[in-house]
Amino acid sequence: MVKTATLIRLALFTALLTAAATGAEASTLVPQTWLPGQCIPQFSVPLPTFGPAGIAPRVQAASHPFLAVKMKEVEVQSLPDGMTVSCPALDPTAQQPPTVTFNPTRVWAYETSDAKTGKVLGPANWPAVSIDATRNIPTTIKYVNVLPSFNFSNSQPANYPFSPGLVQGLVTVDQTIDWANPEKNTCSEGVNCVSNPGDPCCRAFTGSPPTVPHMHGAEVFSAFDGGPEGWFTADGRKGRAYGSLFDAGPGSAVYVYNNTQEPGTLWFHDHTLGATRDTVFAGGLAGFFLLRDQKNEPKNLPSGAYEVEMALQDRLFDTNSQLFFPDGSGPVDATGNPLGNLNGPPTNPDIHPYWIPEFIGDVAIVNGRPWPFMNVEPRRYRLRLLDASNARVFNLAFGNAVVYQIGADDNYLDRPVPVTQVKIAPGERVDLIVDFSKLAGKTITVTNDAPVPYPDGLYPVPYPDPANPGQMLPADQPQMASIMQFRVGSHAVADNSCRPATGECKRQTPMVRLTDGHGHLAPAVKIDRKRQLVLKEFEGPGGPVEVMLNNSDFNGLKNPSIASFPDGVTEQPRIGSTELWEIINLTADAHPIHTHLVQPQILNRQAYDVDRYLGTFDANGNLLVAGAWTKAFGHGPVALPAGCQFEQYCPNYGPPLPYGVLNADGALGGNPAITPFLVGKPMPPEPGESGYKDTIRSMPGEVLRLVIRWAPTTTPVGRSMVGVNLYPFDATGGPGYVWHCHILDHEDNEMMRPYNVKK
Repeated sequence: MVKTATLIRLALFTALLTAAATGAEASTLVPQTWLPGQCIPQFSVPLPTFGPAGIAPRVQAASHPFLAVKMKEVEVQSLPDGMTVSCPALDPTAQQPPTVTFNPTRVWAYETSDAKTGKVLGPANWPAVSIDATRNIPTTIKYVNVLPSFNFSNSQPANYPFSPGLVQGLVTVDQTIDWANPEKNTCSEGVNCVSNPGDPCCRAFTGSPPTVPHMHGAEVFSAFDGGPEGWFTADGRKGRAYGSLFDAGPGSAVYVYNNTQEPGTLWFHDHTLGATRDTVFAGGLAGFFLLRDQKNEPKNLPSGAYEVEMALQDRLFDTNSQLFFPDGSGPVDATGNPLGNLNGPPTNPDIHPYWIPEFIGDVAIVNGRPWPFMNVEPRRYRLRLLDASNARVFNLAFGNAVVYQIGADDNYLDRPVPVTQVKIAPGERVDLIVDFSKLAGKTITVTNDAPVPYPDGLYPVPYPDPANPGQMLPADQPQMASIMQFRVGSHAVADNSCRPATGECKRQTPMVRLTDGHGHLAPAVKIDRKRQLVLKEFEGPGGPVEVMLNNSDFNGLKNPSIASFPDGVTEQPRIGSTELWEIINLTADAHPIHTHLVQPQILNRQAYDVDRYLGTFDANGNLLVAGAWTKAFGHGPVALPAGCQFEQYCPNYGPPLPYGVLNADGALGGNPAITPFLVGKPMPPEPGESGYKDTIRSMPGEVLRLVIRWAPTTTPVGRSMVGVNLYPFDATGGPGYVWHCHILDHEDNEMMRPYNVKK
């Protein structure tokens, strides 16, 4: 797998640069000049925090059970306040280096208020001010979309300040992918945007922005889940799956969160079909939702000023301090690569004029600020980390600090786990205790050595060296090596928080185990159904065209082999059942797989012979020898569409064999059995991912095995029965849920599937 995938990836990057050199560009709504990240000083701004010692107190949902969250456009000071810096990288040949002044950045953000009194509790911010909720006390939120459409006065080549209505012109929505589409055009049906650049489908969307908030990690009724088709606009248009507790008026929806699930770190973010990469990139449409339960969470954790949530992201900026979202537009450098677009141009601009496979930025952002520092005392701190990036994986190290992991995603581990590095992918959360007690007077730099894209690290082009202005690092060097700093005070302080090294800081009640955490099923766990599902990219002449789950589009009715399923929905688990999902990664990338409603436990991972299962390819991505999966096409009951060949990969066909017929492994899914191609022994999950998780990394060349149960995580083994709903809401009702890759660029372009829970 590694050899084949690497060969293909190199060929794609060569094609990518060739496409750039042809001058394929998209339209530009706002004139921008990329600001190289190396021009932004590192460790010069303090980390914004929430809580007793933060920039704003957390919103206490128990005291304000009826909240209003408004989505609005605001200005925030992200880059160093009012600073003017010399920036040689803007023009390395200039005798007098250009200077740049850091202005406020216009973003989309959540503002939280008390729905009854109207009092603002959490000012609009990047990220949103955290909401602090208490288990078993429901939270009702009225979400209100007041985001402005693009203001064309911002399209003039003028410097800062800009008018309201700027952000939509910066984060280009690609109308040729399957997206919310409030104007109901037919753009996703195909138009050649190189031949027809003036076609309305090939322009950036400038209508009323659709949004829908998703509470990531919540056990919630599907109508309040914030699924991708539940969007609504400020001017009153709604998606097919829009839901609300009651009619709250145009541009609004009311959701109820029961908060009956176990305590942990949830987060809420926009989830608009086909535009999540845009709306989350736009700044503050993401925030923490911390669910607490004093009776069940670990005792005496660091709290107050010693508990800090941190949203990690990467971004690009322009010389006016505004967000810079690559869309293939703008000037190119001597190699033909668009300046500022570290990702290269869109891979197939004739098909998708703005979509790129994975966004990668050159500025490390923590809680909305670049490379911040935090002054800490020499004692233990609790850090709740969230990877809110579009695509970047982080592998963090905390210098000489002693680090323990106490939680993963929205659940606590049974006991603290010592870690030397913290790996976190988009959508994942990691709950840490970091001990600075023996580091008085020291400065700790949080470093990162995760390659981009992850895990092969074949970056498409050389990129600026932050330490040497005007110099470029080669494509295979670590990128974004520094994230932030902790500056430890010199004076010893009292610390009465729990000590993870002595066995404290553990759960008060052991988690219900579906697996033993070491690669096997837990005793008495019965698997009701097995599915084998593949992850697959569809490649075009310039690189990926789209990325799919089980070779199927989001709208399964478009895929011949599964179009006979009701609404094209193939995953229909029964309430109360326990299933084993084997995710077979056929791509060269890691994909963080997120399941709505449920939190799986990882059984194990196992390598397999990709060349025998998938096939082998030449340097241009052409199939040389078919594997078992490729050979299966044309052997199912549904004829291959025009353009597809017998025993050749057919994109968007759906799985090659009948989905509902068990294969030789006894698995549904329509794919050949994987067992004959397995290599070596199964690998248990890492200790920090051995419990419940809602976002799980699927690695290339591996089968990821997940045990998923459609019941609350607190339900004892044996108490969950097929056909019995134990949630405090009807999990079989409403529009249903989705599962998807949490690389936002992937989920926006078909790597998401609906699923329905059946009685």
